[in-house]
Amino acid sequence: MTYIQTVLSTFSFSATTITFCCCLPFGLAILYRLFLHPLSHIPGPFLARITSLHLYTICFLGIECRVLEEYHRRFKAPVLRIAPNAVSISDGAALHPIYVAGGGFPKAARYENFKVGGHDTIFSSRDTAYRDLRAKAVAPLFAMSRVRAAGCESGIMRQCVTRFVERLRVEKARAIESSPKAAKVDVLGLTYRLMMDSVTGYLFNHVYGALEEQPVSSKPAEASISVDSKPNKMSALPFIFAIVEAGRFSLLPNWLFSTVNVIASRLFPDQEFHSSLDRVHEFAEKVTNEADPTTDDSYQSRLLAAGVAKPETIIQCMAVMFAGTDSTAVKLVTIIFHLVQNPGIQKRLEKELHEFDEDPGTDPQSIPYLRAVVKEGLRLGMANPARFSRTTPPGGFEIQGIHIPGGTDVGLAPYTLHHNPEVFPNPFEFHPERWLDENKDEKRRPGRPSREMERDLVPFSVGLRTCIARNFATHELFVATKALMESGVLQGASTCTKTIKLEEYFNVGIKDHKLEVQWYT
Repeated sequence: MTYIQTVLSTFSFSATTITFCCCLPFGLAILYRLFLHPLSHIPGPFLARITSLHLYTICFLGIECRVLEEYHRRFKAPVLRIAPNAVSISDGAALHPIYVAGGGFPKAARYENFKVGGHDTIFSSRDTAYRDLRAKAVAPLFAMSRVRAAGCESGIMRQCVTRFVERLRVEKARAIESSPKAAKVDVLGLTYRLMMDSVTGYLFNHVYGALEEQPVSSKPAEASISVDSKPNKMSALPFIFAIVEAGRFSLLPNWLFSTVNVIASRLFPDQEFHSSLDRVHEFAEKVTNEADPTTDDSYQSRLLAAGVAKPETIIQCMAVMFAGTDSTAVKLVTIIFHLVQNPGIQKRLEKELHEFDEDPGTDPQSIPYLRAVVKEGLRLGMANPARFSRTTPPGGFEIQGIHIPGGTDVGLAPYTLHHNPEVFPNPFEFHPERWLDENKDEKRRPGRPSREMERDLVPFSVGLRTCIARNFATHELFVATKALMESGVLQGASTCTKTIKLEEYFNVGIKDHKLEVQWYT
């Protein structure tokens, strides 16, 4: 008995020692991160200060933006520690030093997870020289003069918008016939179709054909579009949604992100995604193979002329198909949603458009209330609501008297900036008048929005790494919103939900990948 007791006592002592030795490094790491880390002076939630798992979790759940906004308020901190070595900033004054001055801070490691087919893209590359070569090659395509021409009567942008409005009218008629009491149409699906056709037609000189895919109508004679009995989603949508959903894991270290991606693809094979990927790749490959760099003036021909190899050019084309479709579709559907919810805004906009209709050559961006509606849509329709992560330089930098050391993951989130009540009163309301001369806010300059409003509106990021297609995307919103209002197709519509339910990944998702409006008859 004594021998057994001795053995048990020894085992107990050994187990306690082993447990202590295993826990000691973790305990020391926690103490270091709480009290000795270079960011220990910056406030933040307890879990965030000791582990990145907290940030990974809220990112995975798609609630990162609203959680961080709440923490900024709770801690009354414009500079907030959100992970052991990561900081979120809510003060728009930090935009210039982080993203603009001297070309801005370098992109953080997060962007390694946004490669397409293993390739860096113009949108994801952290290598400035790599990005500059490709961005400079295609930049002339986004000159405002060319974009405006595309929005004119015979331009490809206007043609696609006309088809979009016709398609919406046809689907509305079909919905009313099939369910007359509450006819519903998924306008998000239609905005994706519009943007895919518009961006491919404009950049590649070849239209993808999304507005022609399996279209719907109750009576073929009602429209020039061929019809089918059931609506189906655009063939490229699974490809687009897969990239959006990958944002759940975008904060993970690249090795772990890649591992998760491989495991997920093997455990949960998705034939629909692979079919969609093949369709998009096939289209990008076709336009690249048919491009002639010596005579064509297209996105793919310009890349080839700059020395970019064909396989990479195909990947770059796929990347711009995603970026140009997803972001602008979300912005446009946000505008549609709020116009439908606010008949008074619709009527005022229709009246103003009628007044300007006498001059067909009017630039849509010069129409004051339309401009206010689009800017308010850009404020609330954040295609990229999460932080644009950057890495501070070796010397660090200072904001509001707070020093942030070098090597820190730092960034500002459009969601936080666009919902700051000190800059945008009643920030969750769709209020175009805030951008007009008639606004009586004392903080505003006479006849203009406040400097802080203009500064903090960052729907396309800011600085040298801002979206290269921002001119095209913005003008598309003007042309499409104007056409929708002039068509009257949204009259009598109502929304099916009170709010747009967002999944706050790096590229925003709309819950259930649809947003319906309805007509009661």
